[in-house]
Amino acid sequence: MHKIRSILFTAIALMVCLASSSFAENAGRFGARAGIGTDINGGIAYGGGINYAIPVQKNHFELGIVLFGGSFDETSDNGFNTYDETTDVFVFGLLANYLIGYDPEASGPFFIAGLGLGSISVEWEERSATDVSLGTPLPGGGSMQAEEGSAGGSIFNFGVGTTFKGGFDIRAEVPIIVSFSAPGESASVIPTIIATAGYRF
Repeated sequence: MHKIRSILFTAIALMVCLASSSFAENAGRFGARAGIGTDINGGIAYGGGINYAIPVQKNHFELGIVLFGGSFDETSDNGFNTYDETTDVFVFGLLANYLIGYDPEASGPFFIAGLGLGSISVEWEERSATDVSLGTPLPGGGSMQAEEGSAGGSIFNFGVGTTFKGGFDIRAEVPIIVSFSAPGESASVIPTIIATAGYRF
């Protein structure tokens, strides 16, 4: 995990250095965005944040403070018992996006590729109405177990978007949240799909 974190830190540092070379000649612009979406199991996901974008040749580099969250449910069956798992996730992090073909002054499509690092808080719970071995007995039968914790993690972001004149844009983004240490049996990789709207000041 230490090697993965080192690679991510290095990649972000290189992106920042690339962007900083344009500060002297190109003025950047602040932006804000928010959106809502889902995960592969139909759970609720949301995200938002503030960012700063500067031109890099014909593209833009965007560095932002982001928040991601969601509640994700999954049901499994081992042939004898059924289990219902709920994972609540909250991420506070730094995300660097490279916006290919992005022009805030014109209307048109663009592509997104980004990565980031963040602090990930996870609350995980598993319940079964028939399995009594999970730990805490449930009223009416069955049992449950729960764990929570915080850890570092990475964010991989991909997507497409469209700009509109006046500073607005909309995006379909796929943030993939990877926790370096997931509590309990919760998933360490959570792919989400979020539709966001933003404004460039």
